[in-house]
Amino acid sequence: MATQHEYGDREIQGRRVGFPVRIGDAGAACAVYPVRRARAAALTGGFAPFTLGPWAFAVVGLVQYRVNDLGVYDELALAFPVRHGGAVGIHITQLPVTEEFTREAGSALWGLPKWLGEAELEIDGGRATGHLAHAGRHVLTAAISALLPLPFPFRGEVTAFSHGAGGVLASPMRARMRGIRVGIGASLVLGHGHPMATELRSLHLPRRPLLTAIVDHLAFDMHESSLLQ
Repeated sequence: MATQHEYGDREIQGRRVGFPVRIGDAGAACAVYPVRRARAAALTGGFAPFTLGPWAFAVVGLVQYRVNDLGVYDELALAFPVRHGGAVGIHITQLPVTEEFTREAGSALWGLPKWLGEAELEIDGGRATGHLAHAGRHVLTAAISALLPLPFPFRGEVTAFSHGAGGVLASPMRARMRGIRVGIGASLVLGHGHPMATELRSLHLPRRPLLTAIVDHLAFDMHESSLLQ
C-alpha cells in the first residue's frame, strides 16, 4: 500500500518513491511469438490485442535490474501488445520479481501484476537464460539467443495499460537501449500447475519465435500512471 505525500511522492514500506521512477541500468532479453488472436484476447483482460491479420503477439521477457530506484532484482514477464482508445501499448499479465519491495511498489504505483518468485537469470552477450520457480515448483525455463548486433542505440516510449480502481491505468515509460542484438533463437520449457505456465501453454506458442532481442544496457523512466475512463 502506498501513502501519498506532497509533490506526488509515495511512501512504500517506509521508503519514499518519487516520479519518474528511474531505472539507470538493466540487462534485458525477450522473445516475441505470433499467437492466434482469440488465444491472446482470452488473457488480455478486455484490452484488444494488437494484430496483423489473424495474429497477435506474446512477449516473454527477462530483466536484470542493476541500478534502479526500486532496488536490485530480477524479473520475468509475459506481455502482449494491445490497443486501447486508439493507442498501442503493452498489457502485462504475469510479472514475477525476486524482491518484495518492488512487488508492492509495482502493484501500488502502476497496477502491475507483480508476484514474488524465485528466479535465476543470466544475460551475457548474445545469450540469455532464465529459470523461474514459485514455492519450490518449476514454472518455466527460458533460453534466448540473439547474435546479430545492431549498429545503433534506440530511444522510444511505450505505455503500459493495466486495470485500476475506477478504470484503466496508463503508465508511460521512456526507454533508452544500447548494445542491442537480434535473432530468432529461443526455447521454453514449461512447468505444470502454475497460472503463468498455464497461460503460456494456452497460447500454443510455436517452437520458433518471430524475433528475439538481447539488450546489454537498458535504462528507462517510468512516470506516474493516469486514470483513463
